[in-house]
Amino acid sequence: MKAKITTLFVIAALLATTGTAFASQPENRPGNPPPTSIERANRPVGAIPHRDWHRGDRLPSEYRDRIFVVENWNQHGLKAPPRGYHWVGVAGDYVLVASATGVISTVLPASTH
Repeated sequence: MKAKITTLFVIAALLATTGTAFASQPENRPGNPPPTSIERANRPVGAIPHRDWHRGDRLPSEYRDRIFVVENWNQHGLKAPPRGYHWVGVAGDYVLVASATGVISTVLPASTH
C-alpha cells in the first residue's frame, strides 16, 4: 500500500513539473527573437535564389534527383534544352544542366523570368 501511494506521489510530482516547464517557455516578444527553427518555418514561401550556382560548376548532388527535372519546360517559359541537357527547377530558379555530368550550362535566377 505504501508503495502505491509513493508511486502515485511521484507520478503527480512529475506531471506538475512537466506543466510548469512547458509554461516557462520564452514568449515571442519584439525584444526576444524566435528560435532559428521557428524563424525558418515562418519565413515567406517564394523564390530563394541560389547565388552559389555558376556556369561550369557541377549541380549539387541533392538537386540531381528526377524530382527537380523540369519536363514541361515550355510551360515555364524556357527554351528547349539541347540534346544531352535538361532543365532543373528549384525554388523559382532554373538551371540548364548536362545530363551525364551535372555541369551547369545556364543559370536563370527567379528574378529574371
